[in-house]
Amino acid sequence: MRRGFVTVDAGRRSRQRSDEHHPGCRQDDSGSMSQPGGRLKTRLSRLSRRLSSVLLAGTLVLSGTVAQASPRIELEFPTWQAEEPGAAQFWKEAKTAFEQTHPDVWINLYQVPFKDFTDKMTLRFASDNPPQIVQLPTRNVQQFAAQNWLAALDDFLARSDIPATYTRLGDDMQWNGKTIGVPLMEYGMVLFYNERLLKQAGVTYPTTEAQLLKAISATTDPARGTFGWGATTMQHPNIYTDWASWATAEGASLYKKGDYNFTDPKVVQAIDHLRIALRHAPSGVSTESARQLFLDGKIAMFRDGPWIAPLLKKVRPENRPFMKMGMMPFTIVPGGISNSIHIPVQIDAQRRVLVWQFIQMLSTPEWQARFALETGSPPPRRNALTPAQIESHPDLAISLVSLEHARNLFPDVPAARANFNQISQLVAEAGMRLINSDTPTASILADLQSDLQKRVPLR
Repeated sequence: MRRGFVTVDAGRRSRQRSDEHHPGCRQDDSGSMSQPGGRLKTRLSRLSRRLSSVLLAGTLVLSGTVAQASPRIELEFPTWQAEEPGAAQFWKEAKTAFEQTHPDVWINLYQVPFKDFTDKMTLRFASDNPPQIVQLPTRNVQQFAAQNWLAALDDFLARSDIPATYTRLGDDMQWNGKTIGVPLMEYGMVLFYNERLLKQAGVTYPTTEAQLLKAISATTDPARGTFGWGATTMQHPNIYTDWASWATAEGASLYKKGDYNFTDPKVVQAIDHLRIALRHAPSGVSTESARQLFLDGKIAMFRDGPWIAPLLKKVRPENRPFMKMGMMPFTIVPGGISNSIHIPVQIDAQRRVLVWQFIQMLSTPEWQARFALETGSPPPRRNALTPAQIESHPDLAISLVSLEHARNLFPDVPAARANFNQISQLVAEAGMRLINSDTPTASILADLQSDLQKRVPLR
């Protein structure tokens, strides 16, 4: 653009010099000499050319400005992990890395509380307004798949190494013969414990269920405001997880032959044992609050996933040496796939490809190792970690052993998977009765099973 302006100015200066040498005449554009009477026409012609150059340059500048101001492609990504230690750092790094390689993309990563997450996502999908990057608790995946909300990924997967390198792409990610998601986090439950509280109560780290119940009772001290067990004791989706974890650990199952099995004597006994532990837990707290009470030194033990290990870094330095993680003191370790990532059916072709590229980035050995090291959870990809990395992270080593022995605590009945949200809400209501009443456990479970069969029949 500048060269055009220079040319015009140079021509003008050249002609000005000519006029100075020939004051009675001017040189026209053809190089011939004209008399003063023709000056107006010549000046108008030159002015017209100059205006054309200015307008052309302005148009180019304006078009460049418009291109620069074009909005980036948004990929909306709600998650309950945006503020969770370990996971939050991982997701922020993944967002930054993807945006650097895709400068025209903006990943809108933001927090949604876990207790509200499934309900909010259900509303978004039902309103034909799903986010582009869909993270779900895996226990709810088939509920969304049953509504035809999740896209099949088989074409993408066939061109990737995910099927060959991931440990599990089984029933949890399948619907009607199609693969509808990719696992993000697998786990076996672990036991977090405060070694100082155990020693003060005269007990050691439990290795059997009987020892666990004894230690829970011994470490509860209302006068000091300490509790032997941490658990969800308010209306919350994780009450189902508490129930299913204890039942699975005792070898019982909440389902049998495609139907509910809450009245099975083995299930009743397992939930009765859980009830003993709950009597030594703080009342009216969410899962998140129970975790914080443990970090504050008010809870001696609680069961959770290994992703809580990064929270231990927030403990005050003088208390950190006493905060430990170990195997669950049961023969069977409850576990499963915690969460997974998906693409909605309702998405344009361009964003569909971009979301898959984001999933592919997460599946690489580099990002799988980073995920494990930052969250403390085993990665879905086999052999993503080196022996040296495992050795230098003892908590992660425990997590890997726990996963190796884990048994899925979530339902294996397709109808139960498709209606999991309703089932977990009814279990949570029964869980509040278990905590807040003296009604026998067998009666609470019988009422629950009757209610489930009427409101959410599986057959």
